[in-house]
Amino acid sequence: MGEKRLAMPGEALAVEEEYVAGENVYEDKRGYLRSSAVGLPSYDERTKVVQVLTKKRVRLPPIGSTLFGIVSSVRSDFVTVELYGIVSLSPTVHWVAELRSAYTGLLAIWQIANEYVKDVHEFYRVGDAVLARTLSSTVPFHLTTKPPQYGVVYALCSKCLSIMEPLSPKSMRCPVCGNVEPRKVSNLASSRALHIGLKRLMAQKRW
Repeated sequence: MGEKRLAMPGEALAVEEEYVAGENVYEDKRGYLRSSAVGLPSYDERTKVVQVLTKKRVRLPPIGSTLFGIVSSVRSDFVTVELYGIVSLSPTVHWVAELRSAYTGLLAIWQIANEYVKDVHEFYRVGDAVLARTLSSTVPFHLTTKPPQYGVVYALCSKCLSIMEPLSPKSMRCPVCGNVEPRKVSNLASSRALHIGLKRLMAQKRW
């Protein structure tokens, strides 16, 4: 794996038991980590992250991109999200790349859901990990989470800080204490690929 040779798109680089997917790498349904670009494979033995280094640097995501981020503040009329990575939803959910630095995204109250939003805290809370789609191509990014695939993918119980599980499109439940909390839940919240990405970002201490 340490051999200095170009990896081709779709080429298997490792298995998920040994490494987690980094930039330009995704995990397939069988647990293989595969390259999504032409470039040099790089294996970090400390963080156990494998990535593919390309000559082209990732530019700012265009309008319509799916981004992963962490809610940093919740106001009465908008949510602020720190954006960390680009995600592809097709043909399967996989990480495209990490952003070179965290960018700020703004989610206006009218872009949260396809329903009337009276209390933003009933949909998002600080610390929630979310998927959102860009409505602009400059920073701060304007975001939307109206479609069902967008919303919370990871959240902690406010009572015992355990990881909550999706209960419905509008709620999550703590498997430890049974606490139920309202959220705008993404229908991809159970995606293993997204959880792998979370594990990778935490290993690299991105937040």
